[in-house]
Amino acid sequence: MKKKNLISIIVLIIGLIMLAVGLVFLIIKLTGGASIQDGEYLVEAGKWVMQDETNCENAEETNCELEGKVIWDFTEIGKGTLTTNNYTNDYSFIWAIEDGKLKIETDWLYPLENEYDYNINQGAGEMILTAGDETYHFTAVADEK
Repeated sequence: MKKKNLISIIVLIIGLIMLAVGLVFLIIKLTGGASIQDGEYLVEAGKWVMQDETNCENAEETNCELEGKVIWDFTEIGKGTLTTNNYTNDYSFIWAIEDGKLKIETDWLYPLENEYDYNINQGAGEMILTAGDETYHFTAVADEK
């Protein structure tokens, strides 16, 4: 009889520990920030500006920051526009995220198809794209509305 009581107490203690662990994870999940899918974030973040060595000294100067930059604007899920000359010329593109890759087809002077490994840091508003040996850094710039 003592053996059955000991096993019952051990099972009860393990059950209580598991209940406590479950409650801790539930509280963490409920209090954590609501993260959104990468595709939705690309659209909601605004314009994405490619960073290079010619950045302006003062990041507050939006026109200087965007002048002569590659700017991707993910306008809706699956569609967007890009410019390389501050909207003198806009080019349409379609995009998809599949198997951890960002795939983009651009209607440039001729059709371009690119596939990138991507890493999005939603907290910092940064996106890093990698294709072979090339790495591209983009920063989200909120739309002026």
